[in-house]
Amino acid sequence: MPAPLLSEKLHASVSRDFFRPLTRPSAAIYVDCAERLAELAGEAGRIPHGEAIALVREVLAAHPDIVLDDDEGASLRDARQRAGQIFNRLCDSKWLEDQQLGLHERWALVSPGLRPLLRLLRELAEDEIAELKTFADTVRGVCETLERPGILDARLHEPDALRATVTDVNARLESAILQLHGVEKLISLFDRKQRLSDSPAETLRLLYAEFGAGQHMVCYDALRRNGLLPRLQVLRSHVADRRDDPLVKERLAQGLAAHYHWDESEAYHRAEKALRELEHRLAAIRLVADAIDARMASFNQLSQQRYRYQTELRGRRPEIVKTYCDAINAAHEGSRLGALRDTAPDFAPLVPEVKFFYGIESLARSRRAKSPADLSFGGDSEGRDESAEDTLAALRERQRLALTPQRAARLVARLLPEKAASLGTEHFAAADLDEMLDLLAIAAYEHAVTADGQRVKWRVDGPGKLRGMTPGDIPTDPQAGWKMERFNVQRI
Repeated sequence: MPAPLLSEKLHASVSRDFFRPLTRPSAAIYVDCAERLAELAGEAGRIPHGEAIALVREVLAAHPDIVLDDDEGASLRDARQRAGQIFNRLCDSKWLEDQQLGLHERWALVSPGLRPLLRLLRELAEDEIAELKTFADTVRGVCETLERPGILDARLHEPDALRATVTDVNARLESAILQLHGVEKLISLFDRKQRLSDSPAETLRLLYAEFGAGQHMVCYDALRRNGLLPRLQVLRSHVADRRDDPLVKERLAQGLAAHYHWDESEAYHRAEKALRELEHRLAAIRLVADAIDARMASFNQLSQQRYRYQTELRGRRPEIVKTYCDAINAAHEGSRLGALRDTAPDFAPLVPEVKFFYGIESLARSRRAKSPADLSFGGDSEGRDESAEDTLAALRERQRLALTPQRAARLVARLLPEKAASLGTEHFAAADLDEMLDLLAIAAYEHAVTADGQRVKWRVDGPGKLRGMTPGDIPTDPQAGWKMERFNVQRI
């Protein structure tokens, strides 16, 4: 028997009018009412009817520009009556339930289907992907679980334990993939903002200030630098071997049948599906990460093309003339040209003779067709197109040279493995540029978290704090061909 379609399962769970408030011109009122009612109801899920009507009135007052339909109380003058109509529409869509327990006891109940809908709306409206901070922890936890010896060995685990392991790992991988897709949404928002930037300064601010400091940069550190992708690839091969093991599928099917009360054929089918999904999700993280890298490179290339267009091709003179004409139109709106003859001029042209075009001569001349402008960012050399791979490589190189707390924590943990230990730069010499940057990162930050989840704190002190006004008196130490002011690092 084929599995039911999603539309069939959805129709069995919610009414046909469940999504109707979102399609109305007044959708903002319904969304805000639903969110505030759900927050006020709390975990109990209900509030007195009078308080619900008062809250709807507050939301209506916060949206004075929205025009209501007739069934929403557009013809009613009383605010309480309009709020009652909105409350009735919320009940018709099954977002709320009107419960009458007595003559003087009436409650508004939050529908069970409203909370998942609000959670979806919040995720769609979220523009700060804060949960990316836990993305590396989720993937690292999955790797540690699957790397345990014999974790999927059917001869060592009971059917229910095997079922619990596969189900738990699948759920965590699905959450990690959703977080990665959230990164794509964030980058697409930056892409939309960049296409609407008005000035070169705004273009550069979006590229270097907002985009460069966004949480989406966590993906590169978590997957590329911390070595999670090779571990996921090894685990995928291990799961693929277990997926073809008849004993593993049989034991997993037994656990599923006992837990969900499925028949033997259904449980065996679900066991095969669970193992396939586990292998697919382990491989999907790398695919989504590559897609995110491509989007980041595309955004970087778009920003460079946008900046070149705004600075080299468009210019500011047409904007200045247009602004001046708009100011004249606004200042003399409603007046006639003949009345402006005796008006004092705004300025006196510093030329001996001035000629203004009017009539047919003032119309724009037909312009010669120009060849399409090359909007690619290629520097001074002509005919060179920067590929996405080159842009991605440049982006990775810039990330490698960035002063991050993680690179400082790695060097502190290596040089000072014990707490309360200290080391001065006069006793350490950087071997290359990377270690030089690690030292600079130590001076810039005070704490960080290493790749294995260990929190490292340190304190930086040195002669520079006391002799800042006389930099010539501060001793320096050679580091990777450079001279660095001496300081002392103490781990705390």
